[in-house]
Amino acid sequence: MKKAVCLLFLIGSTVLVSFQGKAVSYLLFYFALLLPLLALLYSLYVYFRFKIVQNVSHLVVKGQKVPYQLILGNEDFLPFTDITLHFYTDMVSMQHDSADRELQHLCLLPHAQKQVETKMYCRHRGTYPVGVKSVTVTDFLGLFTITYPMMSQVRLTAKPRILPLERLSLALQKKDPKNTLFPTSRLQNLPDYEVRHYQSGDPKKYIHWKNSARAGELLVRKQMPEELFETIIFMDLSPIEDEEEKRLQKEDNIIETALSFVHDYYLKNIPVRIFFMEDTLREMLVDAGTGFEPFYDKCSELSFSSPYPLNQVWESVPASSGCGSCILITASVTDDLVRSVSEKQQAGTEALLINVGELAL
Repeated sequence: MKKAVCLLFLIGSTVLVSFQGKAVSYLLFYFALLLPLLALLYSLYVYFRFKIVQNVSHLVVKGQKVPYQLILGNEDFLPFTDITLHFYTDMVSMQHDSADRELQHLCLLPHAQKQVETKMYCRHRGTYPVGVKSVTVTDFLGLFTITYPMMSQVRLTAKPRILPLERLSLALQKKDPKNTLFPTSRLQNLPDYEVRHYQSGDPKKYIHWKNSARAGELLVRKQMPEELFETIIFMDLSPIEDEEEKRLQKEDNIIETALSFVHDYYLKNIPVRIFFMEDTLREMLVDAGTGFEPFYDKCSELSFSSPYPLNQVWESVPASSGCGSCILITASVTDDLVRSVSEKQQAGTEALLINVGELAL
């Protein structure tokens, strides 16, 4: 409607100049010509003078709702008309259904301020921009509608969840009722006679509880190499070919499954050694000395860009043929991987292959 009025005004002033040619006619004509330029300059002015402040935590856990505050301000003497905000929605969900209508065709009077408070949560782990993505400004005549990207971005890091191992076990059993997780250590199967009396300072994890209960005193195992307690985890970081949402979910499943095992074993004082392939083979140890946090922080930034499939990564690590337990976590089970696991199992390696590709965690 505004565009039609402006067009009629321009046509009318042109006709008036053509037939009369007086000063007032030319004044109206030149004013009609200047209106689009004024409208364009107004749109630019609004964009650069419009104040946006965003407050949100920069470090969250995937799926955890966090407060998000948006403050919009007009500190000038001109009213700001018809402003629309657009938000990042690819990786983040925002609970501003009611506020969303308020942020469409927004008008701010001089020295006015508008504040919106809602919550957001990240659907996947990683670091990415959140909040306002772009601003659409329409001039007071409705002649120009220009969308500007935000000059500064708010970036948020979403850490993966630490799921209880029981929840992971239930999800695996729901997918495959025959699936059972192996014991955390082969120490349960060591001969009972390899024990001695408990001495002050012996780690509690070395106590043989079965024989201690039978003898009525604390007994610990003799010659207990640390490798017998150690669990080795292999994470498949090879690229996943799938549509984006499914790909991100599978990547999260691999990371969160590994974290579930590592965190559970860490709480039980069972050392865990994790192997994964980035540009080179990486190794991380999680035990009482190193702590859990370094591995947890690393999981927030892992990229799935391994140049080698999981079976080649596993076979390249000599320690995987030792007496510890091995857990292989992948989102795609190949024939080569199954054959490799079968060969290692026949050779005496305790190995568990977990396919988390279709798990709903």
